[in-house]
Amino acid sequence: MKYLQPIILSILIFSSLLLIPGIKAHDGTTFEAYTTNAPTIDGVINDDEWADASTATFSIPEGEVTIYVMNDRRYLYIAAKVADNTLDEVVNVALDILTIDFDGRHDGQEFNVGEDTISIGARNRIGDGFVGPGLDILDDSQIDVDGMVSRIGNFNHFEISHPIDSGDANDIAGDYGKTIGARFLFFDQSGSDNAVISVFPVGVSAEDRSQRLWADIVIANPTDDDSSGSSGGFPITEVGIIAVLLGWAAYFGSIIRKRRN
Repeated sequence: MKYLQPIILSILIFSSLLLIPGIKAHDGTTFEAYTTNAPTIDGVINDDEWADASTATFSIPEGEVTIYVMNDRRYLYIAAKVADNTLDEVVNVALDILTIDFDGRHDGQEFNVGEDTISIGARNRIGDGFVGPGLDILDDSQIDVDGMVSRIGNFNHFEISHPIDSGDANDIAGDYGKTIGARFLFFDQSGSDNAVISVFPVGVSAEDRSQRLWADIVIANPTDDDSSGSSGGFPITEVGIIAVLLGWAAYFGSIIRKRRN
């Protein structure tokens, strides 16, 4: 039995390492939710359509904001219900806007050249951009954003979708299980003299290029596909590795017993 102890110990250590969650480059909320019910991007956050979403709520000067994030096989869906006394629609003067900046590399470094940013504003003004060589935001020639905004009661409803992997070099390139950093900026421009920018995660600045404290968005695995599922709560690939290791342990154990006999 003493010959098996190092083998068993190695298996236990290796198995425990497989189960440790991936180390993330950001400190903040993690959004991770898969949906089989793609929402209609119509500027109305319907509770049924967004029931699968991962959410976060925080306070702004005019009330609360709830952020919704989920994905299906093709798209990342983001929505925000924002307390606001108006939906400002004067183009180039006063627009209420939701902008999402992405840390596609998930390195927690600087919001830098080539990184993706999308937005939806009043009058359904869509933005699809990227960080240019001069660290300014440039318009992407390939528009891969769909979005709408509307006002319902005392809230502005923002809905936006973005491909997980559009093939555009200036967009995020995600895959199931991949983590992408994100910063959510809410422009409340109630008149040009009273503009406020609120940012989530709380404590992150709109001016600071550091991505260290941004939120995490995990591209969730499909829940309706056995080939992407799990066995006993572990991903199939990890279960396979553990099974192979246990098999080798049994094999070497039998050889050791035969030699001792």
